[in-house]
Amino acid sequence: MKKRFMDVFSDKGKRTAFDLVAGIVLYDLSALVIGAAVRLFFDFSYMPYALGIMAGMAVAVFMVIHMYAVLEKAVLCDKKQAKTKTKLGALLRMAVMVAVLILSALLPQFVSMLGVIIGILALKIAALTQPLIDRFVSKFVKKEE
Repeated sequence: MKKRFMDVFSDKGKRTAFDLVAGIVLYDLSALVIGAAVRLFFDFSYMPYALGIMAGMAVAVFMVIHMYAVLEKAVLCDKKQAKTKTKLGALLRMAVMVAVLILSALLPQFVSMLGVIIGILALKIAALTQPLIDRFVSKFVKKEE
């Protein structure tokens, strides 16, 4: 198990992807806690909000993992194939994101659209704060670059 962790953390791309996923989970769990605190003062249905956050988190994690996989494959291709692969990958990620947003719009009693948006936007926040997350993670794991 320790060897597996070291394999993940020794590759810069995998480590960045891990940092992004960790940031997404951290920020979305924070959004769940903040939502619970707001629930104490304002009356709203918390369960659809929480399910929306979880759905948005799942989409954001999928987007990171898929982006990493597509870029790994694109690096091994020639220029034209790489361009095609990255465009198709971006379209697939966008389609998944739009599908979940449409689903939340059609079923607001089950999944909150606001929760989905907050969950997906955690990817952007995680990307902006990735250097901070990496600095925190590197305290626990030695870099082998």
